[in-house]
Amino acid sequence: MAESAAPSSVLRWLASDAELTGLRSGLGRVDKRVAFALVYTALVLALEEYFFTFAAVRRQGWLSGVATGRQDIAAGLLWVASLLVFYLLIPAIIVRVWHREPLASIGWNTRGLVRHLRAYLPLYALVLPLVVVASQGAAFTRTYPFVASARTDLSVFFLWECAYAVSFLALEAFFRGYLLFTCAARMGWLSVFVMIVPYTMIHFHKPWPECLGAIVAGITLGVLALAFRSFWGGVVVHAMVAVTMDILAVHHAGLF
Repeated sequence: MAESAAPSSVLRWLASDAELTGLRSGLGRVDKRVAFALVYTALVLALEEYFFTFAAVRRQGWLSGVATGRQDIAAGLLWVASLLVFYLLIPAIIVRVWHREPLASIGWNTRGLVRHLRAYLPLYALVLPLVVVASQGAAFTRTYPFVASARTDLSVFFLWECAYAVSFLALEAFFRGYLLFTCAARMGWLSVFVMIVPYTMIHFHKPWPECLGAIVAGITLGVLALAFRSFWGGVVVHAMVAVTMDILAVHHAGLF
């Protein structure tokens, strides 16, 4: 009895009865789905950073049995697999099992995709000149492709580009899908600006102009996803931009 009373005594010492009543009332109004989605986002970003980035995979020693020349592509494939699990599979299970809602409720809706692309493809045309200019810099060619051996081996390059394109399905399904639409149910359009904070954070390891550009791009893709109730257009244009960046990088590196 004494142990269970202790926390209550501490709270009463820290706050008045009126403040405690307000605290309980405030917590009672918290949307559990939104709170869970935000905590899950923080957890996933931490797991990715410390266990599944290329540097983390090497640090963990998970690829010690893989031939040295293949370790970077193996690390890349492991990273993509982690995105598919954390960004796509688990959120889909949460929505279907816990929320008991169709995946269309979080943007898994392909209806009208061809029509929607008329709004997305101009974004690619707008970004392309900036990508071409950026590709001239040394920082760009040091960063892309993420898999170093893809810069010198054509077969590895094509394997990596296929996996890399799939990673954007996971990325868009999470940020412009699960996180955005879960928050939108309570916050409306403000959810776009909530989503953009963790989305920007995953770009911290990239060249700073790209990180800043991710803010504008993320907001734009978020607005379009909410307007069309679908993230699939973002998958298409995001993958197109990323693959183009890799092609330009290896072209400047002399692969083709």
